[in-house]
Amino acid sequence: MDDTFAEPLSYSRLATYHDCPKRFELRYVQKLEEPQHWYFSYGKSVHAVLEKLLTCDLRQDGLFYPDGDALFPVSLADLLDESWSSSGFSSPMQEEREKRRALRVLSAYMPVFRSTWQQTMYAERVVTASFRGVPFTGIVDRIDRVSDGTVRVVDYKSGRPRHAATLSLHRLQVALYASALNQSLEFQGSHFILQTYYLRENLKAELDDGAEDCMTQSLVFVERTARKIASGDFRTRGGRKCFSCDYRSACTVFRGS
Repeated sequence: MDDTFAEPLSYSRLATYHDCPKRFELRYVQKLEEPQHWYFSYGKSVHAVLEKLLTCDLRQDGLFYPDGDALFPVSLADLLDESWSSSGFSSPMQEEREKRRALRVLSAYMPVFRSTWQQTMYAERVVTASFRGVPFTGIVDRIDRVSDGTVRVVDYKSGRPRHAATLSLHRLQVALYASALNQSLEFQGSHFILQTYYLRENLKAELDDGAEDCMTQSLVFVERTARKIASGDFRTRGGRKCFSCDYRSACTVFRGS
């Protein structure tokens, strides 16, 4: 099936198809441009701060220094200013409100970050794999070496988990990343812990025992979804979510509902 896809599948593509096959067609097949929303900028900014923190030195005073020769620490506010993207906000007031929220969220997460940062092996690690003939790619927010033979795969979420189906998809995401890592010599045969960290709630959803079963299920999901995409099956039914879809003006399902 490798020759079927001009571009590898990613978790976001798979999740889009799962949510609405027609939306997948409009975005990835017909290549309609997606509008820029403020929450995209918010999420990218928060992720950028977390990545920068992992490149800093954490010294005995508990503060972060940009490099080994730095005399003065950097604050979360400084890193957020450097990383902040203003795209998509409806007003300066909304942007300032969300920036304050981002700083509160990052500050609340810092005790957890400090307790685990020494375990970190990689941040924003690109992974590629072939799952039963289906090309896959993704970017792993964080990979930790917990102990010999045990690796924690972490994905940060800056929004709120909305319902049980979303939680299941998020677990699927880290399972796919672990499955991709398991194909590399560096991680092959490791025991994986799957973690999704919800920054706004400062809560983690973690799977240790059962991670291998989840990884197996994720491959079945990829294969089943890929076959539907390859066959051009973009059938869907309209619903309430159609009224907030970015592609409703171009969607025949929405216009016919």
